[in-house]
Amino acid sequence: MIVEAGTVAHTEFWPLTRVQEVTGLSKTTLYELMKTGKFPRSYSYQFTDKRRFWLSNDVKRWQQDQVPDRRAELKVEIDNDFDALLK
Repeated sequence: MIVEAGTVAHTEFWPLTRVQEVTGLSKTTLYELMKTGKFPRSYSYQFTDKRRFWLSNDVKRWQQDQVPDRRAELKVEIDNDFDALLK
């Protein structure tokens, strides 16, 4: 288990097929992103170097980072709408 900000978060070991399913990305794209540091790294099991896995929390955090923060955009839209009402 991983402890984050006073809470216990559950993490799983995801194989490549699960990471592809969750992200919608191909194997080639995932490895290209990993190579450039734009996707979380994979780990090998202690008993073999041939099997790799990703921590589910790392992948989920990466997904959240892909969604732009729209709060600033929404504030501008609301301010513009409000200004239009005043005219």
